[in-house]
Amino acid sequence: MSAQFNQHAATIYRRTDRMFAVLMVLQWAVAIAVASWYSPSTWNGADRSIHPHMIIAIIGGGLLASLPVAMALLLPGRSITRNVIAVSQVLFSSLLIHLSGGRIEMHFHIFGSFAFLASYRDWKVLVAPTLIVVADHMVRGIWWPESVFGIATASHWIWIEHTIWLLFEELVLLITIRQSVAEMRSLAVHTIQLEAATQTAEDANKAKSEFLASMSHELRTPLNGVIGMTELLSESELDDRQRRFVDACQSSGKALLKLISDILDFSKIEAGHMVLEERAFDLRLLLDDVVLCMPLQLDEKRIKLSCHFQQLPTLQIIGDSHRLRQVLLNLLGNAVKFTEHGEIRFYVHPQRLNSDEVTLLFSIEDTGIGIPPDRLGSLFQSFSQVDNSISRKYGGTGLGLSISKSIVENMNGVIGVESREGVGSRFWFTATFRRAHDNREPHPKDPSKRASTKSKTSQLDSAHISFDVTASPVAQILLADDNPSNQQLAKEIVIGCGWQCDVVDNGIDALRALDSKHYDVVLMDCQMPLLDGFMTTKEIHKRIAEGRIGSRPAIVALTGNAIQGDRQRCLDAGMDDYVSKPFDLTQLRKTVSRLLVAQHC
Repeated sequence: MSAQFNQHAATIYRRTDRMFAVLMVLQWAVAIAVASWYSPSTWNGADRSIHPHMIIAIIGGGLLASLPVAMALLLPGRSITRNVIAVSQVLFSSLLIHLSGGRIEMHFHIFGSFAFLASYRDWKVLVAPTLIVVADHMVRGIWWPESVFGIATASHWIWIEHTIWLLFEELVLLITIRQSVAEMRSLAVHTIQLEAATQTAEDANKAKSEFLASMSHELRTPLNGVIGMTELLSESELDDRQRRFVDACQSSGKALLKLISDILDFSKIEAGHMVLEERAFDLRLLLDDVVLCMPLQLDEKRIKLSCHFQQLPTLQIIGDSHRLRQVLLNLLGNAVKFTEHGEIRFYVHPQRLNSDEVTLLFSIEDTGIGIPPDRLGSLFQSFSQVDNSISRKYGGTGLGLSISKSIVENMNGVIGVESREGVGSRFWFTATFRRAHDNREPHPKDPSKRASTKSKTSQLDSAHISFDVTASPVAQILLADDNPSNQQLAKEIVIGCGWQCDVVDNGIDALRALDSKHYDVVLMDCQMPLLDGFMTTKEIHKRIAEGRIGSRPAIVALTGNAIQGDRQRCLDAGMDDYVSKPFDLTQLRKTVSRLLVAQHC
């Protein structure tokens, strides 16, 4: 508390020193003005000369002002500085009283000076000025009353009256200073408590983030094995009964993954860590991809999905395509979930379009069960469901719309709903994006042509990758992961691509393997015992620089930490790419293939 109080007091001292530095210069100018007004010159017969008061105002006032100003600028906040300022201030009062011929109005300058000196909130500053004023009034009041009281003769007790009034003001000022100091001490206590509470909150938030990262890893790592293994199993020869079992496992695993992702997203939103990426993407391609994800759900119901964005101009925009896709899939998924039969209409059109920005209006209408009017207001709140029966019948956590609302608001948009119970609902939202200005050839507006173009491009890319990889010697892959299920899954994927795969359990064994053998790609789990993926990667780069490892392998991070900034952390550590668990087979194959192509170019 003492440190906080002293810091606050020092700030006040320095600020008040600067105030008096300005005041001293002004008072000097006022002293010259007063002398000029009352006695600019003196006469001796016909001879005119400058009155001594003018000399006193110019030279004496300059001396009184120069030292305090210099100390306020060179030694601000020091005890000696404020005491010198205090003495100079009351001496200025005496000078002005003398120059005005003892006018009563000038005596108020003394009271004003003490009021200003109280701004220091230091009672010791008032001691020396009080003694100086009392002594000045007493000496001049007895021997030179015209200088201080403006009269040739005065009662010997008049200076006592002035002293009493001065002491009365000081008593009031002392009480005020005491209260102010008490408030400063209380403020210091509250500041310390606030800093402690802030630190505690920051520590708790950090612990929460670390807990979320750890839980994300611990949940996604086994889930990666479940979903990946069932995906491998689905590619094998199965009869219809076995395929239904595998499909059920995959569906349950993906539902659990969505639940985990929703909870993590909600936690990031609560902590204020939801940050949107800024990347250029093609809006029409994103919308096509979103629609292509829906038929599997639509086939299970008698629902028709109609899309109304054929007239949408080709747009290259900058924003977070992943989060936009997340909102669209959530709203379309809800429409499918709550619609048993009928139609779902998906509209997109530009609400505002100029050369730099575009504001898009997305609208999804369904013929589902609708929402009661009294529940519309709470629909976008966390964990909100229309009623408990809805949660039991249709599932879900009630977080999807809350997360969508936060994402839309981060995109400088708004989200809303219109609904009639038993008739259907219309969910809409707006989002603003910057337009990307490039020279890329626009995608054809005809969906069939675009699909054909996309298919041909994919075939060319696949052929290119296949040609480059197979033309080179068999790729050597090192897998560093401590989870047996993930080891088996990743190894099956790697071997299935025709590559060689060695497996180690930790970072130390990975370094030993790299010392003894060349590897093209290292699949690096970020959280391993003994030496984690980040430290292992740094050590690999160190050994390459020292010449202990001959050639640099490409390093792919395998992590279950689906936390914002984790990808950048991996890249900053020296890794070349990032795959979040649970990864699908295609994702891992494409990532490794691309790096192998780069290795052999």
